[in-house]
Amino acid sequence: MGALGWAGRNFVAGPALSLLDGRVTVAPPEGARVEARQQSLMGVATSDRSETRVVYDLDGERLVLLATELFRTVPGDLAAHVGAVVASWPLPAGQQLTGLPVAGDAVAYGYRPLDTGRRAVPVADAFVRTGDTSVVRVQLFASPNAVDDPDGLAALAAGILATVAPGGRGSGAAAGTRTLTGLDGTPVLALDAPAGWVAFQEAGLSFVVLRLYRMTPLGGPSVSASVYRGSAPSLVHTAFPAEAVTRTGGRLLGLPTDWVHVFPKEPGTPPRHLREALVEADHGQLVHALADTEDPAYEREIDALLASIRRC
Repeated sequence: MGALGWAGRNFVAGPALSLLDGRVTVAPPEGARVEARQQSLMGVATSDRSETRVVYDLDGERLVLLATELFRTVPGDLAAHVGAVVASWPLPAGQQLTGLPVAGDAVAYGYRPLDTGRRAVPVADAFVRTGDTSVVRVQLFASPNAVDDPDGLAALAAGILATVAPGGRGSGAAAGTRTLTGLDGTPVLALDAPAGWVAFQEAGLSFVVLRLYRMTPLGGPSVSASVYRGSAPSLVHTAFPAEAVTRTGGRLLGLPTDWVHVFPKEPGTPPRHLREALVEADHGQLVHALADTEDPAYEREIDALLASIRRC
């Protein structure tokens, strides 16, 4: 019996921890801590509104809980909707998902047998619905040296997931102004988000970016946008063949610029429309706006959102 397996068979909840900036809470065993992924030198620090990572170390074994915001809603039967999504997951040969008992408005699965060839071994997966019908995902992974007791790990996962509860913060999808602040905290850009859009800010060492996601049904289309301010933006269209790219004249921040449109043609995938534009703002800073949708029904919302980008 490994250390984590023992903790599962003798589960005792510790202090409650906040996940996703108060969207939900969880009470893993005492000693678990919130620990963000390490930020790369040129990368972005992930917002705690999109991801929270909890680490529990015990006698050389490690359990990692990863909570992610899905930007999805389920107004009806949660189990049926989640079941339809997980049925499409590619699993290793012989592996199955088994239901785990959880409290509240949630659906959880355990993996059996465990995929021991991975550096982070998936143990369990849960979908938790909050009061505004939005859904967050909570995954549990174990270190390979802990997988010799799958029953104990399953008990640990079930014990932890049973403590997940709503945290009080909604998804933040009401219509309103969203602001991007510079590295010094000064507001630099603003836009008007229609109802249904969630926004949060991330930052790198020399840039800031406002991420925006449209809440859509679980299993439905992905719709997103971002506004970057910095000196070295990454242009998405350069990764696609020329025949997939078109240009139209337009404006960004009131300045004339080309909007570059990409319509990837990938077999077996939903049709997509990516668009981006780039302008010089001030003090050597560039503003890069990007939007991506798999559903033409959201084009008008994206048009309004991008047209509203302005200086503070």
